[in-house]
Amino acid sequence: MRTGAALPGDARVPCAMENYFNYFTEIEEHFQKRRGQARPLSPLDWSLIESLRDAGVPLEVVLRGVDRAFDKRSKRRKVVGRVNSLAYCTQAILAEHERRNESRAGRHEPAARAAEGDLEVSQLLELLESARCQLEALPGRSKAVGLPALKAVVGTVVDSLNGIMLEIQASRSLDYEALELKLNTLEERILAAISSGISEESLLEAKQETRQEIQRNKRGLKAEHIAMLEGKLMRKKLLQEFGVPRLSLFYLPLN
Repeated sequence: MRTGAALPGDARVPCAMENYFNYFTEIEEHFQKRRGQARPLSPLDWSLIESLRDAGVPLEVVLRGVDRAFDKRSKRRKVVGRVNSLAYCTQAILAEHERRNESRAGRHEPAARAAEGDLEVSQLLELLESARCQLEALPGRSKAVGLPALKAVVGTVVDSLNGIMLEIQASRSLDYEALELKLNTLEERILAAISSGISEESLLEAKQETRQEIQRNKRGLKAEHIAMLEGKLMRKKLLQEFGVPRLSLFYLPLN
């Protein structure tokens, strides 16, 4: 189904909805092929793909990162278990994206090292600290004042982030798949607090706007794709409205 459509490097540049949908389906099909299973992607996987797109990671870079992750896995002497999530490829995709950026800037050597190494722990901790500070300031914002449940959840999420940062500092190696799952779970708690706290009219209006946007551009998408995208776009709309920083390895640099 390859159409060759690629996203621009700048995530702030608007792209056609057709390319938006193509980005999702291309990555889904390639990941399924490398994994050797046609099982549909999970909501977490689709959230990750959305994060990649918004972070400005070109389609071809994501596909190369997926290949790099599976190629590296196949060279191991002992392979344990199955790859259950696209999050397994997080490190390889980020490294491939950095390699591309460094290559464009004419600095090939640092990029090559980054492709083989881990995401810098210090950088990750800085991004998590920034997100934590934004969350701490959230209860004082006007939109959040009327949502007591949101303020309570934010407090527990901040505590959880503190615990995650301590774990990262004490860990010798990072499990990116597990870390992404933890961050996604925290974001889900915040989203649930927002959804339960706003009026039914506001929630219905947001859902209708999301569905209308998808219905205008759903050509070629399967029903399960439409349902996934509706959830992701709705999630993004609500979090942006309340100024909540996204909790994802791919979104953290954009907060």
